Amino acid sequence: MPYRIAPTRGLGLSLICACLVFASTATAATQYVSDQLSINMRSGPGTKYRIQKLLDAGDQLTTLGESSNGWTRVRTSGGQTGYVLNRFLSDQPAARNQVADFKQRVDQLESDNTELKKELAQAEHGSDELGQLKRDLVAKNKSLKSQLQKIRETSADAIRISNENEKYRKQLISLRSEVDRLKHENQALQSRREGMKIGALILFGGIVLGLLLPMFRRRRKGNWDSL
Repeated sequence: MPYRIAPTRGLGLSLICACLVFASTATAATQYVSDQLSINMRSGPGTKYRIQKLLDAGDQLTTLGESSNGWTRVRTSGGQTGYVLNRFLSDQPAARNQVADFKQRVDQLESDNTELKKELAQAEHGSDELGQLKRDLVAKNKSLKSQLQKIRETSADAIRISNENEKYRKQLISLRSEVDRLKHENQALQSRREGMKIGALILFGGIVLGLLLPMFRRRRKGNWDSL
C-alpha cells in the first residue's frame, strides 16, 4: 500500500533541503546590481521560487550569505530580503551611476575653476592697489619703529631719572637722620651748658659768701668790743 507524505512533513523536508543548499556567511557586505536592465529577487535560492521584486541596475544591496548553487541572500535598502544570482552582483556601483557621479564631480570642478578664475582676475585687477597698500604699510612700519625707538630712549631716561631720584631720596633720608642726631646733641650740649652756668653761679656765690662772712664776723666782734 503506497504511503503519502504528510504536508507538514513535506514542508520540513523542503526547509532541510533549502538549508543544505544555502550556506550562510558570518558577515554582511555591500554589493550592487550589475549593469543589467533588471534582475529578479526570489524568495529562495533557485528559479523555482517565486519572484518577490524586480531590482534595477545600480540598486544597493546588503549580502547576507551565499549558497552553493550560485545564489546569494540579500537585503534591499527598504529592508526586504530575498535571493539573487551571484553573477548579477558587483562590488562596484553600476556604470551609469558612476558616470553620474563623475559628471557631478566634473560640474563641481568646473564651477570651482570658474570661481578661481574670477578671484584671480580680481586679484590681478587689485594688484596695483595692493602694491600701494604695501608701500603705505612699509612706510607706516618705519614710522612705528622710529616712534618705538624714541619711546625706548624716553623709557631709558625715565628709568635713569627714577634711579637717580631714589638715590637722592636715600641721601635725603640720611641727611635728615644726621640733622636729627645733631639736634639731639645740641640739645644735650645746651642742657649741659645751662647746668655749668648754674654751677658757676653757685660757685661764685659760694666764693662771695666765703669772702663776706669773715668780714661780717670781724665787724660784729668790733662792735661788741666797743660796748
